[in-house]
Amino acid sequence: MIDVLRAFALFGIIITHSGGGFLAGRPPRPGFMAFTPFDQIVSQLDRMLVFGKFFTIFSFLFGLSFAIQMRSAEAKGVGFAGRFTWRIVVLALIALVHGAFFSGDILIIYALLAFVLIPFRNVGTRWLVITGLVLVFNVPGLMLGASGLRAPAPVAAQQAAGAQAQAQPPAMEAIRRAFEIKQNGSIAELVQLNLGSTLASKLQFQITTGRLWMTFGLFLLGVAAGRLSIFSDSGQNRQFFRRLLWGAGALAAVTTAAALLRPASMPVRSVADLLASYSFTVQQVSLSAFYLALVTLLYWRSPKGWLARLAPAGKMGLTVYLTQTVFGLLLFYHLGGIGFGALGHMGVSTAVGCGIAFYLVQILLARWWMAHFSMGPVEWLWRSITYLKWQPNTRPAAQPA
Repeated sequence: MIDVLRAFALFGIIITHSGGGFLAGRPPRPGFMAFTPFDQIVSQLDRMLVFGKFFTIFSFLFGLSFAIQMRSAEAKGVGFAGRFTWRIVVLALIALVHGAFFSGDILIIYALLAFVLIPFRNVGTRWLVITGLVLVFNVPGLMLGASGLRAPAPVAAQQAAGAQAQAQPPAMEAIRRAFEIKQNGSIAELVQLNLGSTLASKLQFQITTGRLWMTFGLFLLGVAAGRLSIFSDSGQNRQFFRRLLWGAGALAAVTTAAALLRPASMPVRSVADLLASYSFTVQQVSLSAFYLALVTLLYWRSPKGWLARLAPAGKMGLTVYLTQTVFGLLLFYHLGGIGFGALGHMGVSTAVGCGIAFYLVQILLARWWMAHFSMGPVEWLWRSITYLKWQPNTRPAAQPA
């Protein structure tokens, strides 16, 4: 079940990245990949139905995996915190290598937050749920936004300085330069960009938008879900997911309509702006919960059905996530003469189509790989470094009847 959900999340992630040309940064102009009316429709659908929703599920599953690993360590009677800390150090190293080539890397954020997650392993489940919901629904961000609205209005000099900062040529030049490097730069320039100013901007974005603590809240909810074993097929859990399906679906429908009528805008200057921004946050969370409940119930209805075919890709999710980046860099970037350089030239509809096609190839390759091996290649490397010993990674041959 969890492997299916992880594979489903990766499906949405490659659509998100492909729809933005794997730029993972501010585009040089709005709608830079919308060349046709159909591109505009696909872009809007991506924003409302995909953007942010599948990373939410991916983050939730990270917390769930934490709970499973902790329970496994307890069952074996071995220590957990020390081994998990080293495991996350290794993940951080993988993230730095990945982030050097792709500015949209999320693993470094996961690694940083995973260190904070360790002290929460002994917190009661009820408090995990309460704290997680407060963070996931970005209540701190809503309170900060409201307090900002109550602040005295800026004087003319402050308004002029703010306008100048927004239109500051160096900032626009940095955006243009980053786009040019990804479009037709060198590998050395890309690495220098991604490990320098881009990494700092990513951390700033995570904090200013509230995504940092929202992701941590998803970790906490995942840990609670693991403790409660809500993904074990039972009548009680089916009833829970049915209620979640209808409740989250209704909330998602209302907030989606609100987001279409009043799109979120930055900066927030009024109560209406604040509510529009917060409505889109709720839309992302509720629609993610709807997807999660829908896939879970569909899988339980037919455990041997078509959804089960996704499980191998979810089992080697880290490998799938990283190879999606390889696909994106080769298709959209042109670095040192390598890559097709489609960034800025391919429409969003074609880009999303290419991403879906590559994901289908990943599903087939994952099914073949997991038929012969017990772990994905990157998972095997991660586990081997964690235990400082090469781990076996072959499936035993079937015994004759």
